[in-house]
Amino acid sequence: MTEKAVLLIRRRRPIDESPDLESGAIPGAAKLRGTAGAGRVLHALSELGLRFRTVIQSVVDGNLAATDIDALDAGRLFVAVILGSHLVNTPDEGGRRAWLRAACRHVVRDGDVFVEHHPIDWAETAEPTRPTPGAEVGMRDVRRDPPFVSAVSVYDAGGRVVRQPFRARVLSDAELESALRAAGLLVRGRLSPTWLQAGPSEPGTWSVPQPPRA
Repeated sequence: MTEKAVLLIRRRRPIDESPDLESGAIPGAAKLRGTAGAGRVLHALSELGLRFRTVIQSVVDGNLAATDIDALDAGRLFVAVILGSHLVNTPDEGGRRAWLRAACRHVVRDGDVFVEHHPIDWAETAEPTRPTPGAEVGMRDVRRDPPFVSAVSVYDAGGRVVRQPFRARVLSDAELESALRAAGLLVRGRLSPTWLQAGPSEPGTWSVPQPPRA
């Protein structure tokens, strides 16, 4: 069954998560219909001219093993799948490829996979940041150790502040393409310095990216 909607796979937020999560068949996974908790990613894509009417989220715990990720099944295919940078730039190569495989198996053959990643030069340029629109999250205590960046995400939800340390692996264009190919995906084009458009189709002539069907 093909759902004319977009699937956004994201990690469970440390605070202020939606109460409308539906338990999934896989431990640590749940589904959420709508845009709650997806503001930062959808805002970024909106600025690129990509707007979605129907969003279904697969909300997962951050410590899933690759075997658990490979077992994730939303029960349908989607015209587009979105992966955020926190899943793509994980230092765990096995986990990264498992998330990309999850995106590939949930998209129709002529659909799109939108892959966010940290800037290619981020290991040399990462700096503290203020909260971004729709996210109420900033970044502090930045440490650059190429090709890794360590920092602390600071969430502020209604005056409740949570600090979440993280470590990211910055990937080159060649490493990104290799990871996509290993997951059965091909790069179709670049939307911005931090977003790639990919898909499970055969290589062909690139075209100007258009918003996916919704």
